[in-house]
Amino acid sequence: MGSMSTLFEAIGENLDQRRLEFTNIRRVVLKFVGGPLEPAAARMAIPMIYAVWEGFVKEVCQLYLEYVEQSVSNASYLQPAILGHMWTPELRPLTGGLNFSKKKSVAEMALAAASTPVEFRDTEREVNTKSNLNYAVLEDIADHLCLNISTIVGWRASLNALVNLRNNIAHGARPRGLSYIEIDDYARSTLSLMEAFETVLLTAARNRTFCTV
Repeated sequence: MGSMSTLFEAIGENLDQRRLEFTNIRRVVLKFVGGPLEPAAARMAIPMIYAVWEGFVKEVCQLYLEYVEQSVSNASYLQPAILGHMWTPELRPLTGGLNFSKKKSVAEMALAAASTPVEFRDTEREVNTKSNLNYAVLEDIADHLCLNISTIVGWRASLNALVNLRNNIAHGARPRGLSYIEIDDYARSTLSLMEAFETVLLTAARNRTFCTV
């Protein structure tokens, strides 16, 4: 993921694949419209719509972090937030209080940053969606990756509604009134959110918001 054009192309291709997935979900539910199985088909579609959303965020954020690795020469040039994200495995043992040894460890990492290459471990490259990617979780991911998501706050309510409905269905609830119309609305809203998040990532890459220089 060395060049910006490669990143833009990869994210765009990922989004195109997700559009097709939404189209296929609609087609399946549409076959049952007007029949007794329409509510069941609609319920089954909600977790699929959520899965498309979560999968998209995980994969495009990974592409973004790979681009950061390739475009920043050493860790000292990273913004503190994303540097802290990269150092998560090293910082995790420091919880529970700082003794002399832990303080020394932090100082050694800071001093070595100027010569340390930017490399995210697999656990950090695969962002943690907590299997519950509502707006609050998305904000947390954005903070770690130096992404400004203020432009997508308008999707907060619809995203949280989708996640809550998906959670209820996953725990055996039987929401009433679900039909193809609701599925189409959720799919359209989620796709619009994904398109907006694509713009957030591309803007961050173009403006190098992850970098101090």
